Amino acid sequence: MNECMCSWLSSLRYAARCNYMLLIATDEAGYGPKLGPLIITGTAWKVQGQPDRQTLEGLFQPLREPSQCGEDSVIVDDSKAVFKPSGGLSGLHAVMSACMNWCERSEDSLAEALTWLAADDVESIRRTPWLDLKQNDVPWLGTEQTSACVQKWKSSGLELIGFSSRVITARRFNEFCAAGSNKADLLSQCTLNLIRSLIQQYRCRSESVEVYCDRHGGRRYYAGVLQHVFSDQLVQVRGESAQESAYQLSGSGADLSVRFTVKGDRFTPVALASMQAKYLRERCMQALNHYFAQRYGGTLKPTAGYPVDADRFLTAIAEVIEKEEISLSDLVRAR
Repeated sequence: MNECMCSWLSSLRYAARCNYMLLIATDEAGYGPKLGPLIITGTAWKVQGQPDRQTLEGLFQPLREPSQCGEDSVIVDDSKAVFKPSGGLSGLHAVMSACMNWCERSEDSLAEALTWLAADDVESIRRTPWLDLKQNDVPWLGTEQTSACVQKWKSSGLELIGFSSRVITARRFNEFCAAGSNKADLLSQCTLNLIRSLIQQYRCRSESVEVYCDRHGGRRYYAGVLQHVFSDQLVQVRGESAQESAYQLSGSGADLSVRFTVKGDRFTPVALASMQAKYLRERCMQALNHYFAQRYGGTLKPTAGYPVDADRFLTAIAEVIEKEEISLSDLVRAR
């Protein structure tokens, strides 16, 4: 076989190997509260071919069906639908464990995984003593406990190739807003930078990229922030309706489609990002409540960080804040 033929066959094999869609889905947890971090998570998927949304819904069906994972029967759905504070974190912990094992990650627990999972924010978290996730850390479920769940999910033909999170502490949140922006800008910019990072990490040269996001609050127009983050590409508006804002980006690298959809967390890969973000947010709030309860000197009712209850909590821990010389700008979001 001559050299040209070998080169041609090699190119065909490479194209076949990379003939897939990179699908990225994002969601957040903790956008509304005054206390605790804002968490943004993105999941990255390898999808064979170029299926449309309806076909994708069918492919993700196995993840929406109950699967046994350790002692829990789990489904992938919007975190607000599957998580109840009174029920604890075991279900979300099981789902996170399955994701870690599906991606063949070697870290034993969330505290160990932070350097990979939230690489951009590790130092910020470490500088925040009430976000010490080593306190009450729980090992991930082992491969044996998650294998049935992972195998059922894999039967979809999809591949979860990675996921990543941003953990925006109150201090960083306030610094961003003090520079003249608002929290809607913070959410959108951090989400899009997370998407850009996932694309750079997982995109093969020849596949397309589809991005699905839950809509950011009431925000309807994203072209400006998209152009700011993806400055090397041309942003075109495909539609900005009450239900969905859709954009096409072209230029450098593969074409990129981005959608922000009302109730976007009904789409399974977005729902998984929602569950992961919620798990990380809840673990952070456990750490925050534990930190202040230890120093309170009595029974301190924990908080989820939402405004009215946050005010109650802050009043209760006022002496701790003074004694520990905690700056309110490090603890409480200004907006």
